[in-house]
Amino acid sequence: MIDKFTIFIKKGKSLLFLLSFVILPVSIQAQSQIKSINTLEDKIYGLSLLWSELKYNFVNIDRLGFDLDSLYRETMKRVIDTKDDVSYYKELDCFLNRFNDAHTNLFDYPDSGYEETDYPNYGTKYIGGKYYFIKYKKDCPYSDPDLLGAEIVEIDGLPTEQYVEKFVLPYLTGSTLKYRLNQAGRLLLNGLEGSSICGKAICRDGKMKTFNIIRNGEAIRKNDDVWLPEDEYSFHTSKAVTLNWKDDIAFLNIRRFIPESVCNDIDKAMAEINARQCRGVIIDLRGNGGGRTDVAWRLQMYLTQADTIRSFGAQTRINSGYGRSQGNYRKEYEDFYLYKAYKNEPPELITKPQGIKVLSCPVAILIDNNSFSACEDFLINIYEMPNRPVLIGEETAGSTGAPLVIELPHGAVARICTLRPLFPYSMKPFVEKGIIPDIEVIPTLQEVLKGKDVVMEKALHYIQNKN
Repeated sequence: MIDKFTIFIKKGKSLLFLLSFVILPVSIQAQSQIKSINTLEDKIYGLSLLWSELKYNFVNIDRLGFDLDSLYRETMKRVIDTKDDVSYYKELDCFLNRFNDAHTNLFDYPDSGYEETDYPNYGTKYIGGKYYFIKYKKDCPYSDPDLLGAEIVEIDGLPTEQYVEKFVLPYLTGSTLKYRLNQAGRLLLNGLEGSSICGKAICRDGKMKTFNIIRNGEAIRKNDDVWLPEDEYSFHTSKAVTLNWKDDIAFLNIRRFIPESVCNDIDKAMAEINARQCRGVIIDLRGNGGGRTDVAWRLQMYLTQADTIRSFGAQTRINSGYGRSQGNYRKEYEDFYLYKAYKNEPPELITKPQGIKVLSCPVAILIDNNSFSACEDFLINIYEMPNRPVLIGEETAGSTGAPLVIELPHGAVARICTLRPLFPYSMKPFVEKGIIPDIEVIPTLQEVLKGKDVVMEKALHYIQNKN
């Protein structure tokens, strides 16, 4: 089984910005400039296609807390009333987001008439139930360093929590509430390119400050931009795989499991690690958004002495016309009648190629709430594995599962999760929560503002105590 993650890249936009995209409120002036390319027939067909595919293929249909047909009918009323494509796609977003799955979402809607979005020259974060400014762009005339560490208490006239509930969370997909709240913290102030957003924040000195921020971070972005405070361990680059050293400890950062060349990059890094007198290895998978499960297998091969590795089992939906016809009066077919029939697939055993030299030193793997998709496939595979590396950090995103791509009118694209992974040793389902670390480390606001990487510090301490 291979979990593929498709990324649609628009010309001139950074990858980071694309993965941060979210539809936020559109001003009346902006709405007046929007042209609609979807006819009423297109809109009804698009929603109906999603409803049909969800009914037959969405893997977590058995865990919904609402009636799918009722949601479809209520959404249909609103879709028919939409006046433009932005409103239409927002309704599709809200419809899909009710399924609480980060691989079930509206993924691309080109030529929708929607104006480009942008982010401000600040970083924001959800910490301990509140929203804070935690970064700003250095030497930027649009940045105010005094806002660093300030709690955001009001946005566009609403208390921040109300603003998030009304304008942010409804348009964010996620498999866990923690993941959605963290994404809301990261995307909190995004909106129309060049527009401004105002609000109030309580600064670290206790004083209330009003802010009016321009959303032009991407528009003025330069390759040499510096964001403050800088991270203590600034090993991260745009490369998929990087290897750094400190005191004979290897820091292997893997940002994604695509393209296939990542396998070669992992091999080269492991060859260098095995060639040195290495005290330990820290594998950093924080922020790893996934890619291909078969690429992630390569990393797994270096963590076990066995000749084979195990990849997750799976549950997926099965549909039978005959079974449904019998299910309203024959108990053995009832699941087909209720659209809740499943089949289990056993774990895969993959033979390791010659030349794989297993790591013999202590290994720690760092994870966080942005470890996602095929990265979680890897973690599912090793979680119950004997003598596996220690996991340090935060609970992962909680979403993986071979999405079905649905093509909607005029080039819009959605996807629907079709597979529920099963841990390859116990066959327990991976659902409704992420991978839990062995050692939980959640940075505080003060640690974030100081640029301290307390997760890395904990991993270093672990490695040092093993020697």
